[in-house]
Amino acid sequence: MVEGEGVWTVVNGDPVRMSRGDLLLTPGWNFHGHHNDTPEPMAWIDGLDIPLSNYTDVGFFEFGSERVTDEASPDFSRSERLWAHPGLRPLSGLEEKVSSPLSAYRWEHTDAALREQLALEDEGYPATVEQGHAAIRYTNPTTGGDVMPTIRCEFHRLRQGAATPVRHEVGSSVWQVFEGRGEVVLGGRTHVLEKGDLFVVPSWVPWSLHAETGFDLFRFSDAPVIERLGFARTYVPGRDEPR
Repeated sequence: MVEGEGVWTVVNGDPVRMSRGDLLLTPGWNFHGHHNDTPEPMAWIDGLDIPLSNYTDVGFFEFGSERVTDEASPDFSRSERLWAHPGLRPLSGLEEKVSSPLSAYRWEHTDAALREQLALEDEGYPATVEQGHAAIRYTNPTTGGDVMPTIRCEFHRLRQGAATPVRHEVGSSVWQVFEGRGEVVLGGRTHVLEKGDLFVVPSWVPWSLHAETGFDLFRFSDAPVIERLGFARTYVPGRDEPR
């Protein structure tokens, strides 16, 4: 969720509050719609696996009812009430699910996790990916894997002045600047970034991030598919062996 407040997405009849910074899921074969309880607009980014779905000819679409099935506006959806308890799993849902049954990953939990990684780094504990670079991956509580079988979702936070090493990765990713200013260097070309900007990292194109201010970025990618096919490779010059 990028901007605004007051919209609910209804997934299979379950109204889910949408707030800035939240990650919401609409897995395949789930009817969904939206309703806005306010006169103000709200904006979000849809991360979709349409290219893969088109290639494999699995992109089916069916109309549901002519309108949203439930216009309630609860603070927490039924899926959150059942699944959004850290480290706890209901005995009524022990089977593994292809996509996460949790419909909303709230910003306050993401923000707290990133903040604590950096705090632990300050205390001398190796809690961050790299110096000044905190990151989390959203997971499916029934498997511990990715939230969707074809999409990986992550959130990254860089301290002011921090930079990531140059890396090459098999697979593509889309990034959105949630907050702050900085730069991405793609294939040797520098692009200035600020809040709201989107950029794409194509497969094996070298990239690195540089934070001018505190820098928050959301990332989604096709990594689950790449890994299952056995194609996944990452190369960091100066750290990994050339290949």
